[in-house]
Amino acid sequence: MVRRTCRAILVATAVATPVAAQSTTPPDTSLQALVAARVAIGANPAIAALRITPAGVETAFVGDAKSPDGRPLGPRTLFEIGSITKAVTGTLFADAIGRGEVREDERLVDVFPGLPLPKGGDAITLLDLATHRSGLESFPSGFVPPDGGDPWARVDSAVVAASWARTPLRFAPGTRAEYSNVGAAMLGHALVARARMRDYEALLRERIAGPLGLRDFNYVLTAEQRARFATGHARSGDTTAHWTLPYLAGAGAIVSSLADMQRLAEACLGRGPREVVAAVAEAQRPRRDFQGMRVGLHWIAMTRPDSSVIHWHNGGTGGFRSYLGCNRATGRAAVVLTNSEVGGDDLGMHLVDPALPLRPPTPPVRRREVAVDSVSMDRLVGRYALAPTFVITVTREGTRLMAQATNQPRFELFAESPDRWFLKVVEAQIEFERGADGRASALVLLQNGARQRGVRIP
Repeated sequence: MVRRTCRAILVATAVATPVAAQSTTPPDTSLQALVAARVAIGANPAIAALRITPAGVETAFVGDAKSPDGRPLGPRTLFEIGSITKAVTGTLFADAIGRGEVREDERLVDVFPGLPLPKGGDAITLLDLATHRSGLESFPSGFVPPDGGDPWARVDSAVVAASWARTPLRFAPGTRAEYSNVGAAMLGHALVARARMRDYEALLRERIAGPLGLRDFNYVLTAEQRARFATGHARSGDTTAHWTLPYLAGAGAIVSSLADMQRLAEACLGRGPREVVAAVAEAQRPRRDFQGMRVGLHWIAMTRPDSSVIHWHNGGTGGFRSYLGCNRATGRAAVVLTNSEVGGDDLGMHLVDPALPLRPPTPPVRRREVAVDSVSMDRLVGRYALAPTFVITVTREGTRLMAQATNQPRFELFAESPDRWFLKVVEAQIEFERGADGRASALVLLQNGARQRGVRIP
């Protein structure tokens, strides 16, 4: 779940003066200007955004989506919305409860008798899955994606079962919160089973996309839709492959356009088909604490000083970031979609509540790769513990150095020097510390302004 001041947003504020002849021009706070400023600094190739207020709807399309059809970025350009899918799964959960298909306190093993969960997993309820309190890992442990560009395409029930067989729960179900993509995916499977649907896509189409009239809100794409699909980008600016998550669909598979996201945002404000609006409102009702806020059925709730509540979720995949938020009390909502790993959460929050500050992103750093010999690389190979439950494993594959963090896919590292390496999929660097024998004794992970040091372990 988921940044340098930009002159196009604001350089100086206007100051009131009693001198009639003196005037100032207020900064342009139109949505188009706010979005254009972010694209101008090079952090995002393209942004599609909307702001809903009691006065109406404002949209902005800035940049180049680089979609295969070559058309300009527009309301029907497709983006991966990542974990906003979880909020949709939560809405489907609320709808299923209303239909009498499931209960919040129902256990996962009641839906799937004999499911080979980790020890203690029999206690996991559907509410635990919807509030990140299941104790299940975020991604299947021990699974090495054969394709780092599309890491979760090959995950299936056998991969998940193998992970559960070797990995205990991270904590007793219901006792604390820790984000879990696998947990969200299992909730999706439970809802599909109880609805007697073919798959998550069919459930989504019948109960959300169909009633709202959404034309591009799915993950099994036609050739025509693929032609409108924006190209994703890493922070480095390099293009990325699209992610497919067939087994983990309920956690993050949905692809959508701004036109369809507008209808979902309007449903958040209470506008639209009665059954969908009711399910959204019920899913947004807070149940438990979550990371300093509250969480409903996957919808995150942030209370504002005026006691109104922003209900929101964001998303991120290999080359996309997304944000959806609304405040029914003020009648404001926002959607921000980007085709890069630089997100617009701060912009989305500001559009929903102007009192929340903008923190524009910094331009991407263009790093220069250098060649490193295999002997030097071999001396970096090892396991480095940054925390008791967080280890980075560094391996060499031919001429490539790879790194895999606990419960994450394996990614290639690129050298800026023999001891300083960087990732292209996220903005992160690794600095190795070598001992007298030339072998790395520790590494330092630099990410999001933080430094984490890990010592080599057996």
